[in-house]
Amino acid sequence: MESSSSSGPDVCTRTRRQEVVADLGQRALETDDLEALLDEAADALTEGLALEHAAVLERRPADEALLRAGAGWRAGLVGSATVPAGADTLVGEVLRHEEPFLVEDVRGEERVRSPELFADHGVVGGIGVRIGPVEEPWGVLGAYATDARSFTPHDASFVESVAAVLGTAIENRRTRRQFEDTYGRISDAFFALDENWEFTYLNERAHELINPDDRELVGRNVWETFSSALERQFKPKYERAMYDQETVSFEEYYPEPLDSWFEVRAYPSETGLSVYFCDVSERKERERELELFRTLLDHSNDVVLVIEPESGRVLDANETACRRLGYDREELLALAVPDIERRFADIEAWRDHVEDVAVEDAVTIEGVHERKDGTTYPAEVNVSYVGIDGGYMIAVARDITDRRRRERRLRESQQQYRTLAENVPNGIVTLFDDELRYTLAAGRTFDTLPVSPTEIEGRLVREVWPDGIGATLEDAFRAALEGESREVELEYADREWVVHVVPITDGDGDVFGGMTIAQDITERKERERQLRMRERRLSTLIENVPGMVYRCKTERGWPMTFVSDACKDLTGYEPDALERGELSWGEDVMVEADRERLWETVNQQAAKGEPFSETYRIETADGDLRWVRDYGRALFDEEGSVIDVEGIIADVTDRKRLEEQLKERRRQLEASNERLEQFAYAASHDLQEPLRMVTSYLGLIENRYGDALDEDGEEFLAYAVDGAERMREMIDALLEYSRVETQGDPFEPVDLDDVLEDVRADLRLRIEESDAEITAESLPRVEGDPGQLRQVFQNLLENAITYSGDEPPRIHVEAERTETGWKLAVHDEGIGIDPDEQARVFEVFQRLHSHDEHSGTGIGLALCRRIVERHGGEIRLDSDPGEGSTFTVLLPDSRHR
Repeated sequence: MESSSSSGPDVCTRTRRQEVVADLGQRALETDDLEALLDEAADALTEGLALEHAAVLERRPADEALLRAGAGWRAGLVGSATVPAGADTLVGEVLRHEEPFLVEDVRGEERVRSPELFADHGVVGGIGVRIGPVEEPWGVLGAYATDARSFTPHDASFVESVAAVLGTAIENRRTRRQFEDTYGRISDAFFALDENWEFTYLNERAHELINPDDRELVGRNVWETFSSALERQFKPKYERAMYDQETVSFEEYYPEPLDSWFEVRAYPSETGLSVYFCDVSERKERERELELFRTLLDHSNDVVLVIEPESGRVLDANETACRRLGYDREELLALAVPDIERRFADIEAWRDHVEDVAVEDAVTIEGVHERKDGTTYPAEVNVSYVGIDGGYMIAVARDITDRRRRERRLRESQQQYRTLAENVPNGIVTLFDDELRYTLAAGRTFDTLPVSPTEIEGRLVREVWPDGIGATLEDAFRAALEGESREVELEYADREWVVHVVPITDGDGDVFGGMTIAQDITERKERERQLRMRERRLSTLIENVPGMVYRCKTERGWPMTFVSDACKDLTGYEPDALERGELSWGEDVMVEADRERLWETVNQQAAKGEPFSETYRIETADGDLRWVRDYGRALFDEEGSVIDVEGIIADVTDRKRLEEQLKERRRQLEASNERLEQFAYAASHDLQEPLRMVTSYLGLIENRYGDALDEDGEEFLAYAVDGAERMREMIDALLEYSRVETQGDPFEPVDLDDVLEDVRADLRLRIEESDAEITAESLPRVEGDPGQLRQVFQNLLENAITYSGDEPPRIHVEAERTETGWKLAVHDEGIGIDPDEQARVFEVFQRLHSHDEHSGTGIGLALCRRIVERHGGEIRLDSDPGEGSTFTVLLPDSRHR
């Protein structure tokens, strides 16, 4: 095999070697298969340098190196064969050299020994390059020839570049495994950038971490795509890696939308930058929390020590411990517990204490801590045993100097408070110390409770009361020890209580305990509940009342102090505008023409101490006019002066319109009725004259020619006379019907007993002829037209007699008082009326029977209804065929008419 030219390889060969190195670098970035990468590197050396053998040797303990990968070796050796790597060996020499180690002919080399593996394969010379840093090399990459030859610097540089790629890949793998061992298995994200800072590749994990929107990133500029990185370390760190061609590792935060911390390793290459990164936000958060915990621990008011159980040595301490004991941190960590706690005379006493704590898990003791200057202070120490990593003792100590002083002062003043507490007539008094332990309990109210003072004194607040009450009181007690007074309301023993908790201070103003005064407020709370209930009801009433509830001052303009929410619907204005005085009810809302009338009405009624009611107009925010009805009253002070007006203002616009329509309708109806009455009167009056003429001539015919008429003629003449008589009766009845409104007498008090007696007298003959029996209860006095009421009773009684059937008439008249007046009823036991025909009986000239069956004009009941309606009442009929009839007349009082 020919030696390499002394002038080195030509340009094509060097270019090919650079391509091989670049390909290997890309493979190192893309693959996790280190074995395949090592094999490819060995093949690349034998091909690039035209040599027979290449070896990747991994350094092992005991000065050995394993043939991890290679080319040109006999089968079965790769992965199992080892070579010496001591100081006087060829491999050992390469491991110690910074630069590539070149050997042209090992046979004449006295510095080093060639391994048997090389001799067995005829290796004479070669190039060896260390893989990894000199202080901790991973192994050796070597290219070996079986003939003596000279190697050029370009050859050495090629081997060195391949070794650098392998070293980086191996270091990456080692670093990744370290992270996996520490934080669990982490799959790094990876992307590649070219020299123009454009993405050339991103793996799946990279997309998950920095591309949640699944954008197309390949070909895009990293600084344009992630502009926020310009304000962070990313840009200067990446530039350093690319331009200085050195690996850079750092941690940095990327803001929204990623909002994450990243651990980044950037590796330079000839074509750009390879970036491995992973999300370390959770670790950062844990570190921050740990730092916060340590800061809080250092700022704690309590001494915190971590102690080795066997020796009692202080392993860790917070800043409070150093400050409280007067040592710096290094001095304190050199001490043991007996050096700072007088309770333990020696280490044996400490170990006995450790055994007690291990059994109980946690123990609280009181001891005496000794400072560096020899002074001491009392301390309460909570000691816990933590059984991890061989076990630790955790001691949390609190300086109780102030507490001891407060306890002493509390004892000194306790008797004074006891005397006060025992004489409290309506309540309970207790005292407590800074441990929240009751030192005194007294009060006459204890007689009504299921617990006595002796059961309370000496016990902690949580031990005395049920859970919920104990927790509530404990919070208040702690606040009192901080100098804050509290008031707590709670329920106990089926009663409601208010507990006033106040701090107790000494002459220097320092709090050393607290006092509570508990009072039974059951009755007061019940009154408050009743008041709230009334307020809710009032609020509900105000919300549902049909109108705007208000309260205002008695001044012109009626300035409002309260307006309900209905104001918005009524006026279009917000209630606040009136309450704040931005609008005036009297000047901005009321129509000007109505203002004086309301002022006079309110003041007149206030002077009489009576409520007022006034209707007036308002103008809404939209400019509409509305009618409102103001119902209110004046409010007076103790001296009888008007201070305010309150009331309800309701929208009556629709009612006013309806009233106007009804008024117009009534006017039209009255005019129509008047015309009808005039017509009926004129018709009935004008019909009287021709009817008298017919009757008169019929009489003449009967007198002059009666003897000349045969039997049929006499019958015809009788029909004519009877028809004329009935027509006269109908005309008289119609005339009477038309005069109910116009010819009626003014209303006056009428005794209905007298009216009924007069009617019975008028009907005496009919009553006797029909053997009728009429009974009556006592009837009232009413306001009405005596003549017309008499007509009603007469028509009803005549009807009852007429339609009594085959049996003698049995009629009963009764009266019943109602809320609005009187209900009068006339009952009979006659033939009755079919329900389908009952409405007709009150119509004019409507008859249910022929004239042959029963006489009458058919206008009697219609006349009754018209008279009753004139009196503001109504008449009803309740009847069934064969069961008799009941006519009921409802007459209202004058105030309800």
